Amino acid sequence: MSGVRVTTDNVADILRALESLSNKEVLVGIPEANATREDGEKLNNAEIGYLQSTGATVSIGGQTVTLQPRAFLDMGIEDSQGRTTEHLRAAAEFALDGKEDAANRELERAGQIARDASKAVISTGDRLHPLSERTLEARRAQGLPGEKPLYAHGYLLRSINYVVRDK
Repeated sequence: MSGVRVTTDNVADILRALESLSNKEVLVGIPEANATREDGEKLNNAEIGYLQSTGATVSIGGQTVTLQPRAFLDMGIEDSQGRTTEHLRAAAEFALDGKEDAANRELERAGQIARDASKAVISTGDRLHPLSERTLEARRAQGLPGEKPLYAHGYLLRSINYVVRDK
């Protein structure tokens, strides 16, 4: 006799939780449900976020403008990587214990942290490429506040979210 006693067999729970976790992904960005602009802008928040993140040459008000890259999502995800990794690790540990609900809660927490960090990049604005003088003049003429890039009305900021979904 080895002296080992099996008191519970949770192999099925562990396998189910691991399979569920391996089929999930946490995404941070601008989901379709949040993409519509409140101001009637032709481009939606997801399109604007993409153009701002990667940089682009676009026509605005009949003028061709080159947008410098302002990778707010990448910065936020990178800023929060240490904290999100802790939650992803905890999700894996819960899955190994067969606790699928707890693993999913940890994925949600990782998404919340990365979302909030991405929003903070815009809120502080100090690491983003500064606005051009032409943009600043246009903001002043419209009575819009401040000099923070990506934050004239807050529409883009409010559209940032996360999802935990099946791959």
